Amino acid sequence: MSDFLIIGGGVIGMMTALQLADAGQQVTLVERGRCGQEASWAGGGIVSPLYPWRYSAAVSQLSRWSEGAYPSLALRLLEETGIDPEYRQKGCST
Repeated sequence: MSDFLIIGGGVIGMMTALQLADAGQQVTLVERGRCGQEASWAGGGIVSPLYPWRYSAAVSQLSRWSEGAYPSLALRLLEETGIDPEYRQKGCST
């Protein structure tokens, strides 16, 4: 029996399932089609810069956390699934 049921296998559902599983929880993820093949599939993969003076402290903090998490997540996805998310950091970040 699962501790958590996640409905939707887009990027948010899959990341939530991954984080819960990493924390030792039993997770069931339900998707009507193929995971990552709906709205998440159509995304351009563009991460726009955030200007700290335009966003709340909470949004800026989440942005900094995400920026630090992407490189290791991309490597993990490649190593564990063979799928290269083609993460490339371009430009600068502050």
